[in-house]
Amino acid sequence: MSFADEIPIENEDYYAGQIADRFMETLSKYYQSGITKRMFHPKMHGLVLADFIIEPNLPEHLKTGLFAEPKTYPAWVRLSNAKRHAAKDNKKDMRGMAIKIVGVPGYKLLENGKDTLTQDFLLVTAETLQTVSVKDFKKSIYALTGGFFKLFFYSLFHLKVIIRSIRQIAKCSNLLEQTYFSMTPYLYGKNNAVKYACFPQKPSTSRIPDRPTDNFLKERLIKDLGEKEICFDFMVQFQTDEVKMPIENPTVAWSSSFEKVATLKIKKQVFDHPAQENYGENLSFTPWHCLKAHRPLGGVNRARKIVYEKIARFRRSKNDAPMAEPDKIIDF
Repeated sequence: MSFADEIPIENEDYYAGQIADRFMETLSKYYQSGITKRMFHPKMHGLVLADFIIEPNLPEHLKTGLFAEPKTYPAWVRLSNAKRHAAKDNKKDMRGMAIKIVGVPGYKLLENGKDTLTQDFLLVTAETLQTVSVKDFKKSIYALTGGFFKLFFYSLFHLKVIIRSIRQIAKCSNLLEQTYFSMTPYLYGKNNAVKYACFPQKPSTSRIPDRPTDNFLKERLIKDLGEKEICFDFMVQFQTDEVKMPIENPTVAWSSSFEKVATLKIKKQVFDHPAQENYGENLSFTPWHCLKAHRPLGGVNRARKIVYEKIARFRRSKNDAPMAEPDKIIDF
């Protein structure tokens, strides 16, 4: 074995197809009328405008792909709750940060998007995933969407998965004070693998209000970004041990240090326009909107290529929205 090596399991594409089919079946039940939202991360707090600023004077081992030279790109950042039903913001949950960098030249990996100008990074507030393989993930999805008794019997035989799932969720006081992780690994250049993370430059000082509204995270986001810009350090974490830091097991946290490659500067702004929110609902995020130098690695990411593309087409069809990537930032 060497760094960034992948070992697919048998019938991986079949399991991914089953996951996509179950998602579409479930979404059809959830949203029998109106807008069909995402299977996970349906509650969007905001689609906000940012600059993605590549660090100047990076050392040679960090200069590759998007990070080959210093440059500032415009980006959309979608902040969300992960639960498949829109819950109150004071409930325990994972929170998501999906970044879509716009104006990135170069060949992209999705077959139907080779000439697009976007690079996506998908991050959440959990460092690791709850299941090891696509097959295991399929089992958990079938249990989660199969009703109380299926979930109950699944939990009897998959206690470790349940424990990991519980550890992934937490209460959140401010979306701009969270650390976000990619959970899964990615190629970095030709032979290296990394995980991504976004660390807030602002210290965590917020507290959950004594009487929080159902949407207090969005309200706080509106207030904070109405007053000032907020910056994050975008970091990479290299795989330095192929056994202790596996590619095919996203339940394992890597132990190597993080290195900064960019600044994500979320601008001071007013973002809660109905047209902008509708635009955010129909933006499609996938780790496969990427340059070859940042190819997603591991079984979960390989499954995401199949699942995300099918679900995006399904949702766009339901919502009568065009299937296209932005080539510029729209001013709302």
